[in-house]
Amino acid sequence: MQKYLFFITFLFSSLLSANTYNLKVTDANHHLAEVDVVFTGVSTRTLVVKLPVWRSGKYKILDLSKNIRNFRALDAKDNELTWEKTDKNTWKIFVNTPNIVRVKYQVYANQLRQRVAHIDATHAFLDASGVFMYSESHRNKPLTVQLNVPQQWRSVSGLESIGKHAFKAEDYDQLVDSPIESGVHQFDSFKVDQQEYEIVIWGEGNFDLNQIKVDIEKLHHQAKAIWGEFPYKRYVFIYHVGDNLRGATEHVNSTIIQADRFNFRPEDNYHKIIGTTAHELIHTWNVKAYRPAGISPYNYSKENYSDLYWMAEGKTSYYDNLFNLRAEIYTVKQYLENMAKDIQKYQNKPGRKVMSLSQASFDTWLDNSTNRIHNTTVSIYLKGSLVSWLLDKEIRQLTKNKKNLDDLSRHLYQDYATNKNGYSSYNVKQLLKKITAHNFDQFWSEYVEGTKEINFNQLLDFYGLKFKAQDNTEQAKLSLGILSEQKSGLTVLSIVDAGGPAWEAGLTVGDAIIAINGIQINDNLDQHIENLELDQQYTVHYFNHGKLKKTTIKPINARPEKLEIISVTKPTKLQKKHFNSWSKHDILTSF
Repeated sequence: MQKYLFFITFLFSSLLSANTYNLKVTDANHHLAEVDVVFTGVSTRTLVVKLPVWRSGKYKILDLSKNIRNFRALDAKDNELTWEKTDKNTWKIFVNTPNIVRVKYQVYANQLRQRVAHIDATHAFLDASGVFMYSESHRNKPLTVQLNVPQQWRSVSGLESIGKHAFKAEDYDQLVDSPIESGVHQFDSFKVDQQEYEIVIWGEGNFDLNQIKVDIEKLHHQAKAIWGEFPYKRYVFIYHVGDNLRGATEHVNSTIIQADRFNFRPEDNYHKIIGTTAHELIHTWNVKAYRPAGISPYNYSKENYSDLYWMAEGKTSYYDNLFNLRAEIYTVKQYLENMAKDIQKYQNKPGRKVMSLSQASFDTWLDNSTNRIHNTTVSIYLKGSLVSWLLDKEIRQLTKNKKNLDDLSRHLYQDYATNKNGYSSYNVKQLLKKITAHNFDQFWSEYVEGTKEINFNQLLDFYGLKFKAQDNTEQAKLSLGILSEQKSGLTVLSIVDAGGPAWEAGLTVGDAIIAINGIQINDNLDQHIENLELDQQYTVHYFNHGKLKKTTIKPINARPEKLEIISVTKPTKLQKKHFNSWSKHDILTSF
C-alpha cells in the first residue's frame, strides 16, 4: 500500500512539474486556434522559446513560424513579461521572477497537404512542429496536452491519453513525433500479437476500413519476421481522405497518410495506398528506432544533414513493395510490374549519370526546378530502393543465400536503436563485413558514392528473372528527348533530356515549338514526332523568351514504352532457391 501511495504521489508531482500545452479552437472556419504553454521550473532570467522550422519526415525548411501571431509572455500572476524576437523562429523572454513562464499565441492551421496542421469545422490535425513551441532548456521535460475542441469530437494520438481530449508525453521530442487527430472520423481498433493498432479515417471516400485492417495485420507479421520485436506497444494509422490528397509521414508511434477520396479502388490504386502504409510502418524501425548520424538527435532550427538519407528512405521504399509481396497482398506479377516501372523511370533519368546517392542524400534539403532535378540529380527514394535491392543480392551472393538485407536491418535495430548519435556509412560497412566476411568499400564507392550503372540483367538473373524481349516487328517510336505542355495555346517544353536531340539542338525548358519543317505545331506534337524518320534532320521554329528562333534537330529511337520482367525459361535450382528466399514464393508457380 505504501509503495502504491508513493507511486501516486510521484505521478501527481510529476504532472504538476510538467510543462502544459493547451490549444483551443477559436475560429474553425478560418483555421485559427489559441495556444497557451506553461513552462514550469524556469530558473534563469531569460527563457528562449522556438517553433521548429521543419517537421519530422519532411526534409525541407517550411518556416512554420509564419503561422504565429499575437505572441505574449506572462509570469505566474499573469503579469506581462518583456520579450523580443531574435530571429524568424525564436522569441527571447525576460523573466522577472524565475519559476513559471506562460506563453500565449495564435496559430493559423491551414497546411493540410504539408501534413503540418489543419483546423476546420470537422477536425483539428496537429503536428506539434507547426503548433507547439519549445524551449531547448525544457526539451527533455515531461508535458501534457489539453485540447479545447467540440465535445462530440474524438481525439486520437500515439501519445498516452489522460482524458477525452488530453495526452501526456515523455518530452518534447515525443510530442513533436506524435501527431494528434481530433474530429469526426471513422475509427477501429484491434490487436495483433501483443501490439495494439488503431485506424482513424478523416474524410469520405471509397475505402473499405475492414480491408485496410486485414492488410495491416499482414504487414505486422512481415515486420515481425525481420525485426522480431516492436518498438511500440500501440500504433495509430491516421488517414486523411479528400480531393487530390497524397503523401504520408512517419512518426515514432503513428503515421499520417493522405489519399484521394476515390483512390481506394480499383485494386491498382488501393495497392499504392497500402504500399504507402507499409512504407510508413517500416519507418518505425528504419528512421524512428535507428537513424543515420546527422539526424539523431533532431535539430529543429536548421537543416539536418546526412549522406544516408537513401538508406532511410530508399531502403524503406525497397521493403514496402517487398512486404506486400511476401504478405500476398501483391501477386508476383504485380510486384514485378512495379519493379519494371521503377527501373524504367530510373533509366529514363539523365541525372543518374551525374549525382551519387550520398550526394543526393546530403543535398535533399535543396529545392530545384523539375528539369534540373531530372537532368542532374537522383532520387533517394527511387535509386535508393534499387541500390538496396542490389545490396540485398550482394549479401545473398556472398553468403550463399544464408544472409540478406533482413540481417542488416536487424543488426541496425539491435545496435543503434538506443544510440542517440545514429549510425554512419562506416558503421553500415562494418556491419556488412560482420554479416558477410567481405569488404564493401568498393560497392560503396561505385554505387553509393559513385554513379556506376546498375547491371539489371545480372541482378534479375540471380533470381531467375529477365526482361521480356521487345517485339521488333513493331516500328520503333522516335523521340526528341522532351516533355511538353500546353500553355496559352502554345506547346511549351517542360523537360529537356540532357544530351538528347532537343538539348543538342539548343532547345531549353520554356521554349515554345511552333513548327517542324514549316508545319505548324498546335497540341499535336506527339503526332508530328510519330511521322518523323530516324536520323533525318528537321528544321524547328520556336519562341525563346518571346523571340522567334530556328534550329535543326535529329530524332532518335525512344526507349521502350514499357519494360516487362518475366521468369527465365528454365530457372536453375539455385535461381529457384534465391527467388523463394527473397520473395517467399515459388518461381514456377508465380506467373
